[in-house]
Parts: sequence; C-alpha cells; structure tokens
Amino acid sequence: MQKTDKKPASKIRGAVCTLLFLTGLAATSQALAADTPHDYTLNVSAGGLKFSGQDDLRHSPVYDIRFGYDIVGTSIVDSLGIEGGLSYAYAKSTKDNTSARAYLMRVDAIYPFLPRKRLVPFLAVGAGGMVIQRPTKTDGAPLLAYGGGMKYFLTEYMALRLDLRQNILFNVGSRSDFQYMLGLSFLFDRDTKIRRLPLPPPPAAEKKGPAAPAVPILDFDKQQEPGKKEPEKPAESQPAVQLPLPAAVVAAPVAAVTGLLNQPEQPKTEAPQETLPAAKPVSEAPPQTEPAPQTREPLKVELAEPFAAPLPDAASQEMIESILCPIDPPATQKQRVLKKPSVTIFFDNGSAVIKPQFMPEINRIIAYVKKHPGSEVHIEGHTDRNGTSDRNVDLSRARMNSVKQTLIKKIGRVKVKLTEQAFGCRLPIESNREEKGRSKNRRATIEVTPP
Repeated sequence: MQKTDKKPASKIRGAVCTLLFLTGLAATSQALAADTPHDYTLNVSAGGLKFSGQDDLRHSPVYDIRFGYDIVGTSIVDSLGIEGGLSYAYAKSTKDNTSARAYLMRVDAIYPFLPRKRLVPFLAVGAGGMVIQRPTKTDGAPLLAYGGGMKYFLTEYMALRLDLRQNILFNVGSRSDFQYMLGLSFLFDRDTKIRRLPLPPPPAAEKKGPAAPAVPILDFDKQQEPGKKEPEKPAESQPAVQLPLPAAVVAAPVAAVTGLLNQPEQPKTEAPQETLPAAKPVSEAPPQTEPAPQTREPLKVELAEPFAAPLPDAASQEMIESILCPIDPPATQKQRVLKKPSVTIFFDNGSAVIKPQFMPEINRIIAYVKKHPGSEVHIEGHTDRNGTSDRNVDLSRARMNSVKQTLIKKIGRVKVKLTEQAFGCRLPIESNREEKGRSKNRRATIEVTPP
C-alpha cells in the first residue's frame, strides 16, 4: 500500500517543481530580453514554526535567511521574484522533552501585485525539503509551500517584510506545518529610475509683499491734465519700501547717471515764428469801425522723449550685494574678541534651530547669570552670504530670537538686562568662498557683562 501511495505523490511533486522552474526561467529570459528593471535582495527574518501533530514537536521560534532576484515590472503579469534560502528552528519534543533541530530549505517564486509601490503585497509558491534531527534519528521529507506576504519600504533600499507559509511535507502520507516570519529586506543593484517613496516637499517660501525695485521708476509717459491732481492712494495700500542705506545711496546715483548717458541725442526743434499783419502807412486814416479781434495760433513745442531711470543691471546688483554682504572679511576689520563669559553657537544652512551639542555651553551661561543677578546679556545673530541681504537679516533675527527664547525659558525670574542685534551677513569672520568659512559665519553669540 505504501508503494502505490508514494508513486502518485512523487509524480505530483516532480510536475510542480518542473512547472516552477520553467515559469521562473521563462520570466527571467523575458525580463533580460526586454531590459526590465531588476534588483538583488537579502532577506533576514525571524518568527515562529508550528509543527504538525505527527512531528510531536512544540511550537518553536524560527530564523530565516534568503537571497533573491527580483524582476520589477509594472504589475503581477510582468513581475517575478526568485528566492532561495534556509530556515532553522530549535524545538522540544512533546513526549519526552528531548531537543530537536529542524532545517528547512526552500526555493520560492514571488508574484507581486504592485511591484513599484511603497506597499507591495505578494503571493508565493515554493518547493524544497525539511530535515529534522532528533537524538535517536534524522527524518527528511520533500515539501511544497504556498502563502503570501507584503513588503513596506522604509527607504528605497530597505523594506519591512512579513511572510506567511503553509509547508506541506510528503513522507509517509502528508503533513502540514505553518511558518510565519517578520524581518527586513535589503535591495542591491537597484534601478534608480524606480521610486517607491514620494519626494520630499520643497521648503516653503516665505510669503512677502510684492518686490519693490531698488530705484523707483518715474513714469513721464502718463499724461496728466493741468490743474488736476492724481488722487492719493490710502496709506494702507502703499507698501512700505525699506531699503538698506548703502543700497539706496549706491543704486540711485548709478541708475540716474546710467539713464542720462543712455539717452539718444534729440534734434532741436525751433518754434515757428509768429507772423503779424504788415503795418499800414501813417498817412492813411484808419476806418472808424472797431477792428475785429485777431486770433493767434498756439505755439507748438515738441519735447524730447521722456526717460525712466532703469533698474540696476546684474553687475550693479552684485556690487550692491558685495557691499551689504562681503565675500571676505574687510582688511581693515579687526577680529572682535568676545567678553567673558561668552559662547558662540553655529547653525545649519538656512536653519535657526539650536543643535544639542551647544546646550551645555548655553547652560554654563545660564548658571553664571543665576549666580550674578543684574548681569547684562547681549545676543547677536549672523548669517553667511547665501541668499539675498533682506532674507539674511530675517534669518539672523530668527537665530537671535531662538537663543533669546532659550535663555528666557531657563533663566526664570532672575533679573537680567537683555540686549539683542541682528546683523545679517554684514560681519563675516571667515571667507564665504568655501563651505568651511560659511559654516563659521552662520552663528549667534552670547556675551555677559557682570553687574
């Protein structure tokens, strides 16, 4: 009876293994011919293995390692993964509490539903064998497996993975084991054109009013009726134009002189001379009737074309920025020596967040101020040359306020005098040509003057 039962089972196992092999080979050749994206994977998992009642073994933990090759198409039709690996379980017998070791070797075909998404559910079919080593004997049996799972990509190169398998073993008759695992999947040789995770959003731009030109443009083309004044706009609708003093002083003369020099020479037009009627001889007596009033034609004067002071070009704008934000510290600028106690805090590019490594220095200043009530604390904010001068002033003020709020929160009710100043990018201490120097310029300083 055993021989007659074993032959059909052997034929079924052989047919299933052959089918799996041919399916994987056909899909692999098709992917290589079409140059479909692919990747290599390393899967490390741990979970549990529930043996069948015929094995007389308790439910035990299982550890699994697998290597795979994934063909990443657009759907389950043109996607396939081939994985092979080893599972190890250490169990106790339910009869005599003896130890047993189980080794499960299996090759799986993985069919993903959404292969290019962040969450990838899949089906799995596999074949292999299991060996159970007991103190008295060693049993081995071939198996077929089916199940499924899912991957959730934490990064583009790493995913959290869940696997569920039902292992059907064929020895004398058949028995079924259930295996579940949770682990990580690492991708190698990944096609970078496929992105499963969304791109990070761009940094939110600060909302400001409409940008005003550095030099106001005078509109001479607009005709205005004599004796009629243009209605004044309410104060609320007129945006306040705040220009740093150096920008206004430098840009206005440059723009005015440039506009005058660029004007084309206009031809001079002479006004037509007024013609009067010829005088009559004195001997002739004028008629007694009142003469009719004479009408004169108005003089026509052609004016030269109006001009508008142009905006500063790129070279002028760069000159203005170099005055407001020097690239290198001026040669005449002496290195400032901070009073003691003092501390300098450095920030990341475009950030006003205090890094944790500077908190011990800030706490040292706070402890000193608490011991000396009435001290004067002076805070300054600085930036590098990246960005416009206006934005750098706002960023230096944000860094100054970040340090100020930290001090106020921790000082408590101790009486101190706080002074603050935001310099923007006007006072560099290192060159802004390289990142090493710019990182030194992105700073805030705290100086304490004892009472």
